[in-house]
Amino acid sequence: MPLYACPRCHNIFPSPDKPSACPDCGHRRPLPASEVEFDAFYAKQLAAIREAYAPGMSMDERNWTKVLLFLNKPRASFFTSHLLRNYVLNATPELCVDTYKGYRWEFSRMVKQDRIALQLEGYQESKLLMRREDGTPLVKGWDCYGPALRLLYSFEAVDPHKSPNLGNINGIDLQKIAAEPSEAYRQFLLDWLEAVKDVPSPMSFIIPEAKPLLKLMKKDDK
Repeated sequence: MPLYACPRCHNIFPSPDKPSACPDCGHRRPLPASEVEFDAFYAKQLAAIREAYAPGMSMDERNWTKVLLFLNKPRASFFTSHLLRNYVLNATPELCVDTYKGYRWEFSRMVKQDRIALQLEGYQESKLLMRREDGTPLVKGWDCYGPALRLLYSFEAVDPHKSPNLGNINGIDLQKIAAEPSEAYRQFLLDWLEAVKDVPSPMSFIIPEAKPLLKLMKKDDK
């Protein structure tokens, strides 16, 4: 269903037809949602679903669901649904692991890019760190940390005061998640599919965000 945004109160809402007014404030000129507004609307819903099931997941599963949500933008939900259904939920453990490895490779690549950009800004990551009450790291140049690197710093870890590295990504037991997922993890994926089943997929939104996913699909077709 198409999304619209109110320029006055910034409400984002779905509507099958072009609305005549904002349902919240009554402003008479709602506009089609931008790419950022589109992602924000569905990302908020998916984050809430994840939070509901997180207590029943293992630490590896909780970290891994962060990666999956980060790489699968809501605007590319057509491809996400295909991959989750055919390459994860209804796939053999071997195919599922291969799919997860593709995601891990892409996320690791993005983290490396963010680290290079951080160094070019003149900042170095420290080996030890302090965290605020909300878990945000107290580090110099935090505003220069890219989105993938920030996500890595949000990972749960045995020692939360040790700066994360690629080992935190490679250490996730993808084999166990694929072969022996918890019920909470599997239900999260099913609810994710249900939440995005009617998400519109304008091609102008999908193409830029679907490149790593298309690579996985292309590899399987060979």
